Amino acid sequence: MNSFIRYLCLFLLFFSPLFGAKVKYSYWRDGESFKSYLKEHNISDTIMDSLDGEDLQLISEIEGNREFYELIASNGILLQTLIPIGEELELHLFRTKRGYKLEIIPIEYKRDTFIALLSIDTNPYSDILKETNNLRLANEFTNILKHSIDFKRLQKGDRLAIVYNQKMRLGRAIGTPDIKVIMVEIGGIKHYVFKYSNGKYYNENGEELERRYIGRPLKSIKVTSPFTYRRYHPILHRYKAHLGVDFRAKRGTPIFAVANGVVIFAGLLGGYGKVVKIKHQDNYMTLYAHQSRIKVKSGDIVKKGDIIGFVGSTGRSTGPHLHFGLYLNGRAINPMQMIKFSSKSLNGLDREKFFYKKGQYIKIINKIFEKNMPSYILKSFKKNFVSPREKKYYKSLGW
Repeated sequence: MNSFIRYLCLFLLFFSPLFGAKVKYSYWRDGESFKSYLKEHNISDTIMDSLDGEDLQLISEIEGNREFYELIASNGILLQTLIPIGEELELHLFRTKRGYKLEIIPIEYKRDTFIALLSIDTNPYSDILKETNNLRLANEFTNILKHSIDFKRLQKGDRLAIVYNQKMRLGRAIGTPDIKVIMVEIGGIKHYVFKYSNGKYYNENGEELERRYIGRPLKSIKVTSPFTYRRYHPILHRYKAHLGVDFRAKRGTPIFAVANGVVIFAGLLGGYGKVVKIKHQDNYMTLYAHQSRIKVKSGDIVKKGDIIGFVGSTGRSTGPHLHFGLYLNGRAINPMQMIKFSSKSLNGLDREKFFYKKGQYIKIINKIFEKNMPSYILKSFKKNFVSPREKKYYKSLGW
């Protein structure tokens, strides 16, 4: 059971008869900041002073129209609230005798596998959105295929199949869908895309999909701490997101711009120490933290491969390393999915495993279309758009 719900249950059990406290379910307003939420409840924003740059970045990513929970006393005073942030964590704000406290705790969820099956009526993006009511699924589909498939070739009546994992919390979808398989039928010919265990997408021939890559921020890449929305911090002894990748390197190692862009920040930034931020095309932004010395200044135009600074250990750091962050439209994404490491094709044992899994997926998808099965998707908060019998059928296939 979710930790906050446990708090609510215990509080209601012991104190509701005295205070008449009630649980309120609300939706976060588009454009609302956490500071404005605190002000609305007459809570000082100094409660945020203990948070570092990554915590504040995560809080800035609270999504509009996302459900959150409040425990309100009969006199209207906010007693507790739980607000999901990012993919894995949530803000827990609660009142004590000494005032309000704020902590970041993990979201407890389960995963379910869904499959969307549809025929093209207007375009993939609009049709996926209409069928699934899942904006993130439509966006993910477009982002994966935008450099590999010419959507203009699709005609009315062509078919799509998308197999994806979705995090579920209290019967509701949360986070970004993890697409495992895509089938696009164009003129009766099926084209498949598969996600392999390395997190990258390949066509049915085991060739990596065409996509735009960024360069390496260091000549040699040695990951010491990966990107994650949830990890237990060894120094702070609490859960934090790590919205970037840490690369081990000696002090003074040159740091390179990973793509052309404009420097939008160069200086000290809290726990990040000496930082450079670069704005790139297509709403991407990169961040290079803990530098010993910065070589650029705000407003400078840089090219891919230019030296922008040198590895150090400034800010909250246990030793020399580079913290590298990648952001798209202000939201942190995993940089490792955008850095090119090797050839475009799978080889050896990886190739064998890929083709074995590919054969299983194709067999299942073909069988589903032959039987004219409906989608197994979360159509709304209240019901799955599939009968219990059909759900049992999909589970028997291994999904």
